Amino acid sequence: MAEQLGIRLHIIDVIEEYKNVLINPKHGYGAHLNPCLDCKIFMVNKAKQWLAENDFDFIITGEVIGQRPMSQRKDTMPIIAKQSGADDLLLRPLCAKNLAPTLPEREGWVDREKLHDITGRSRKQQMEMAEQFGLHDYSQPAGGCCFLVDKNYSAKLVDLWQAQGKKDYEFDDVMLLKVGRHIRPAPHFKLIVAREEGENRFLQGYTNTFVNLASVSHNGPLVLLDGEADAQDIHLAARITARFGQGRLAEQVDVEVVGTDGMARVITVKPLPQEEMPKSWYI
Repeated sequence: MAEQLGIRLHIIDVIEEYKNVLINPKHGYGAHLNPCLDCKIFMVNKAKQWLAENDFDFIITGEVIGQRPMSQRKDTMPIIAKQSGADDLLLRPLCAKNLAPTLPEREGWVDREKLHDITGRSRKQQMEMAEQFGLHDYSQPAGGCCFLVDKNYSAKLVDLWQAQGKKDYEFDDVMLLKVGRHIRPAPHFKLIVAREEGENRFLQGYTNTFVNLASVSHNGPLVLLDGEADAQDIHLAARITARFGQGRLAEQVDVEVVGTDGMARVITVKPLPQEEMPKSWYI
């Protein structure tokens, strides 16, 4: 989009700073683990810092009153402006006429009459504007851009916190939560099972960090084992690995188990039948 608009794009790493927003949101979560109001305050505050450090004049966001139920309401918009420190340097052109004039409008830096009064969840007006400006290649104009509003992703994050006994995470944790089937046969370990070749390749990058399993007698997925597992757990993990490969109906499948030290061994197992995998195992 920056290329289409001919503007310079700067990517700022906020991974560590953002942890406190997600773990301790002052304004709470939405339907799942989405701290939308705290998130918006954080992001606008980062923009305010950028403004001060790079001699810009004001901030623009694409917010619309009523577009999102938690962070884009008429009563929450002043909270975002105040608690982010942006105050009336924060201009929302798409719904500005429904809000009090900001400093850029009062000073005549922008013409308030050319701004908009869009409200509600429909993106029809925004899409019409994009068409007028010749913008065709843009992201899906709806919710879903944030993993934290996804029920399944949030469940995996809750499971991670419960397993480690604290609300914390590393960058690799959140990346892995996006990939594969997550299966927890026991409280002390879980399996991440690749669903297709792209995920197989992605998980390959973590084979030095996790015990990993793969069928060698039949085609099948790469599986990472996250947690502490004894010999009995490894045997169960191998049976589950066989279950998701092409040998699922075979009497026996050879599964290679590779430790974090790189040492490999092959064990022969009977694939675990689907009926022996309760739904409660699937995160």
